[in-house]
Amino acid sequence: MAVITISKEFGTESEKVASLVAEKLGYEYIGENLVAEIAKELNISESEAAMFRQTSQSRILRFVDRYTCSIVQKVVDREHGCLDDKNYYEVTKKLVQNVHEAGNVIILGWGGQCLLKGKPDTLHVRLIKDMDLKIKEVMQSENLNPKAARAFIDREEDDLKAYIKHYFQEDWGAAHLYDLIIDMGKTSVEKAADLICDNVKHKTG
Repeated sequence: MAVITISKEFGTESEKVASLVAEKLGYEYIGENLVAEIAKELNISESEAAMFRQTSQSRILRFVDRYTCSIVQKVVDREHGCLDDKNYYEVTKKLVQNVHEAGNVIILGWGGQCLLKGKPDTLHVRLIKDMDLKIKEVMQSENLNPKAARAFIDREEDDLKAYIKHYFQEDWGAAHLYDLIIDMGKTSVEKAADLICDNVKHKTG
């Protein structure tokens, strides 16, 4: 069994990479957006939520309850920042640790590189992209000037940096947190997925 954590900069197609790795390895993956979507569907009673988990074929959904969903949904919707609600940290910590024990899973985000630091059979991956390239892409997609595009990217990334700094006293981009760093400005989604698959085989071999 193995666990892959993926930390991502803005614009690195992380969901596509995680999905493709999961498909290639036969793993499941869990990310904030996935739980947020479940939260929208899980507007039901506790007993119904328990039945939902029991009848689901997904192992991962056994760890996702109504309370977890509601906390994550608040942060994803930016009703509260990650640092404004300690419940978010406690919930994600428990969720990541439980999912790690289940094994054969990809954890996208959640501070998994810190929560599972030093754990055996765990591969920590970081997806990066050159800032100039990210700015150019945002200028085109959002019709912004360079300064506004940079501000847009900073808003997307600052919460992630602050979360890692606040709860783990670590630099979000510190190389020592990762086993594999992939430049998505030079690497296709397919190639990135292959690199991750190759590395996890060596990690667990």
